[in-house]
Amino acid sequence: MKKLSENGQLFICGACRKIHLEFGNLAMDFQSKEKLQELLNFLNTVSANHFENEVLSNNSRRKILVPFANSSIKLLLSDMEIKELTELIQAFLHDSANPAKAALQLTDLKKLSTLNLILLN
Repeated sequence: MKKLSENGQLFICGACRKIHLEFGNLAMDFQSKEKLQELLNFLNTVSANHFENEVLSNNSRRKILVPFANSSIKLLLSDMEIKELTELIQAFLHDSANPAKAALQLTDLKKLSTLNLILLN
């Protein structure tokens, strides 16, 4: 299963079975949908004004700081990036909760791939 947005993608790796998130120049792995849901829950509670007030002197166009627990790493995002990332995660979790739909999409992709092989050969 794979979900795409303009700046990112979420997919389950066939080899390691982890959920991989790529967004901008960020890459993260999640052991479970529950861990991904935790990130989504946090993103949904982010108050842009709170974080923007903390970094008003920062010249960066990305004013929203998303800290990672037990780490000095912080993700810097704009309002639009927060919205896009949230929608990407929501769509992925929604589709993963409905495996029949995901299987149907995979079948459609296989048919399209077979059609491409026929047309190209």
